[in-house]
Amino acid sequence: MKLLVPYLDKLCPADERLMRLAEFLGIGCESLPLAGNAESWTNLRSADSGESTVVVNPAVIEQWMKQAGAKDESALSDLATSLVSRFPYLLIHAAQPAPFHAKVVSVFSGGALKSVEPIASGLDYQVSPNSKDFCEAFAGLRFGPANAALDCVFSPASRDFCGRSLMTVGDGILLASIPRRSAEVVFVGGEMADLNLEIGDAPVVEYFSQLLPHAMALRHIFGEQSWRPSEAHASVIIDDPLLRPNYGFLNFDHLLGLMKQHNFHTTVAFIPYNFRRNSRRVIKMFQENTDRFSLCFHGNDHTGAEFASTDTALLNTMLQIAEQRMSQHHKTTGLDCHRIMVFPQGNFSSEAMAVLNARNFDAAVNTTSHPRNEAVRLTLSEIAQPAVLRYGSFPLFLRKPSLQTQREDVAFNLFFGKPTLIVEHHDVFEHPERLVDVAARINAVAPGIGWSGLGRAVSRSVLRRRTLDGVSSVRVYGRTASISSSSGSVERFEIEWNQIGLASSVAQVLRNGQPCDFDARAEGRIALSAELAPGASETFAVVHRNPHAALEGLGLQRKAWAFLRRRLSEVRDNYVSKNPPMRAAAKMLRRRMVH
Repeated sequence: MKLLVPYLDKLCPADERLMRLAEFLGIGCESLPLAGNAESWTNLRSADSGESTVVVNPAVIEQWMKQAGAKDESALSDLATSLVSRFPYLLIHAAQPAPFHAKVVSVFSGGALKSVEPIASGLDYQVSPNSKDFCEAFAGLRFGPANAALDCVFSPASRDFCGRSLMTVGDGILLASIPRRSAEVVFVGGEMADLNLEIGDAPVVEYFSQLLPHAMALRHIFGEQSWRPSEAHASVIIDDPLLRPNYGFLNFDHLLGLMKQHNFHTTVAFIPYNFRRNSRRVIKMFQENTDRFSLCFHGNDHTGAEFASTDTALLNTMLQIAEQRMSQHHKTTGLDCHRIMVFPQGNFSSEAMAVLNARNFDAAVNTTSHPRNEAVRLTLSEIAQPAVLRYGSFPLFLRKPSLQTQREDVAFNLFFGKPTLIVEHHDVFEHPERLVDVAARINAVAPGIGWSGLGRAVSRSVLRRRTLDGVSSVRVYGRTASISSSSGSVERFEIEWNQIGLASSVAQVLRNGQPCDFDARAEGRIALSAELAPGASETFAVVHRNPHAALEGLGLQRKAWAFLRRRLSEVRDNYVSKNPPMRAAAKMLRRRMVH
């Protein structure tokens, strides 16, 4: 099954953008030239046309009718009748507020829609609560404001709309599905963006209509043949605390009670420097509640911007020490520390990503989406996948504070397979209702979401699609992937790591800890084939070579600074932050020092 895109002379930019989105979603596309005569649409065909979807762009039809000399409305009606009788799906998009475009919409909808209109400012997107099969996690959500500069909607011909109004803005329809004979005709309003559009850290609402309605339509039509998330995961990440009963406003007994009552999981971003400074009672709490607590790396000494360094030998040495510390921590406490790095102060360099890759960390998690001092803005395609792969072929998963995580953010993450990761510090427990509220928002949008530690969330952040010959293709985003078969018979998998240039650093690939064969693909990507028994779950992991030099140590001066910084930070968190006059004085002093 393919997406067939007719054109005259050359593809319209809107159709080019749609094809790129389809290919991004794993859907096959074919552009088909139209002859400038009345029979060109009738002769429209492909090798698998009976199973394909035809894209209908009103601008293309208008151009064709002019060239073919088809001036009356009967030619348009005959075209619609022909297409709905020959193809299972039609996708109408790129309609503008113009008289001819309104005719196309009216004819192809069987008169159910009458025109294309711009929207007024200040309106919200509203997704039908009965659209779960089509709009997925967005079903039932209302958010805004809608994009009055770009969005166009379809006006229904009457109140008794005969199709499915899936998404509306005010009284207009942004996304609709209408049955015509044996076909389903899908109407998508709005302006489809280029996937290379730089959006940076813009909120979802600013680009929602330029991506999601088209992506929803394509995923609905092509089903399992398009890339889809395998599982959904979430975790609250608390940076910095020692594993002691109280740290600043954080009390671990209170936190455990909140997690059990409101169903969420907390990953402590643990500073390896503190590996000897634990409370036995808190360690026992973690041991007895592994479904609620987990650990990951948070730097090494947590000194200022330590992982923003560009010195690979220094970075390699810091990571080596951090691993040794957490290995000793595991021996004395029995607690695992997931091989995920959360960068102190959110600062990192591209070199740090490369060294993390070489030391076989699974991924990095960060609030900031770009290296320090690099003015990088992520593109639409980069944020519409589980992890960012721009930096040294090493996966970067993004997180947000609780107050910035709205229901549409959660739905966006679920749609594209991104784990929903919440970042907070001890001071959130001065107002713990913020955590309760964000957990409630996540659980409301995704009632069955898997709350887990970062290791599980990353290893299961994979995309899957099924090919026509029954093979399950899997796209992996972390270094390690946990893949399960839900088939009642032996299932064939094609597993790929899609990072460009990855193959040059890969020493081997492990299947359940044992080396297995793999192939280097185009642009240095790697892949392997595997068969899994019914109901089996297996782990696949890439192992990298480490070409980076290391230092003999970090030196006495760095050690002394680490000791001083950690103690001063703890004084700030445990005493200054909890004393309003001291906190105000500290803020004033800091402002004066900065200015």
